[in-house]
Amino acid sequence: MFVEAGCAVCGRLTPLKHLKNLEECNLNLDVLIQNGVTQKERFTNADPIADLDGPVLDHNLDRICKTCHKSIFKGNRPLLALANGKWIGEVPKELSDLSYTEQLLVARIRHNRCIVRVSSGMHKMRANAITFANPTPKIYNILPPPVAELVGSGPSQAWQI
Repeated sequence: MFVEAGCAVCGRLTPLKHLKNLEECNLNLDVLIQNGVTQKERFTNADPIADLDGPVLDHNLDRICKTCHKSIFKGNRPLLALANGKWIGEVPKELSDLSYTEQLLVARIRHNRCIVRVSSGMHKMRANAITFANPTPKIYNILPPPVAELVGSGPSQAWQI
């Protein structure tokens, strides 16, 4: 009842009882082919910019939710489908295990929200959620510090590079 898995078409977590096996559905997934929206991952500047081959799916998932199944069965692209420009690709391994501080450094925005405690002891949102752009150019100019700053200046320093 509580086990969830992702839908290969839209990527949403859905209770397992509302998912069907994608291979057993025998659906025509041509409605999920979207040229010019999603591209293959490039590892160098010399790699060409190329569209994904075939339908835009999360290939790590093998199930489809009932909402997406119903839309594709009718020949329509689901509203929340990854093929609607919502697919940005796999998370690179370099970004998959970042600490909280590292996440703050690479984030393009930072979030701010105001939560207050009400008299019953519960919490409620009391203001709009606001996002502020991080000054990433300033951070890029500061980090990493020069090697001269990292190397200790005398024998009293316990560490050196």
